[in-house]
Amino acid sequence: MAVALAAAVQSLPASAETIVDHVNRGTVIVDQPAALNARLQRHVAAETEATEEEEGTAVVQKVRAGYRVQVFDDNNVRTAKQEAQNRKNQIESRFQDLNVYVSFNSPYWRVKVGDFRSRSEAEAVMAEIRSAFPSMAKSLRIVRDRINQH
Repeated sequence: MAVALAAAVQSLPASAETIVDHVNRGTVIVDQPAALNARLQRHVAAETEATEEEEGTAVVQKVRAGYRVQVFDDNNVRTAKQEAQNRKNQIESRFQDLNVYVSFNSPYWRVKVGDFRSRSEAEAVMAEIRSAFPSMAKSLRIVRDRINQH
C-alpha cells in the first residue's frame, strides 16, 4: 500500500502540491462548525467557572473537586423524582445555610448536600443530618463531587 502511494505521488506533475507539502509549509486550516465550537466553549466554561448574576454584578463561583453528602439515590421511575424533591425540601427547611442539589443521571435521581473541601467537613454535616433525620441514616453517604467554591 505504501509503495503504491509513493509511486502515485512520484507520478504527479511537479506543479501538483501534495498534502505533505501543504502541511510542511505550515498552513493547516481546520474548518470547525460554529455549533461545535460553541458547544466546546460551554463545556470548558462549565468545568472551570459558573457565573451567577446577582443584583447587576457578576459573582464568579469556581468549580473544584471536593465532597458532598448524598442523602437520596433511587431509580424508581414512579416515585424517585417526587421523593428527591421531598428530601430536598426537608433538608432545606432544617439546614438553611447548606446548598442542596437535586440531579438526574439516568436512571438515578440523587440529592446531595453541601460544598465541602475536606472529607472531615462532610462527615460533621452528615452526623448532623443523621441526628436530625434518623430515617435517612441508611441512605447517607459521602461522595466525591465537583463543588462550588464561593
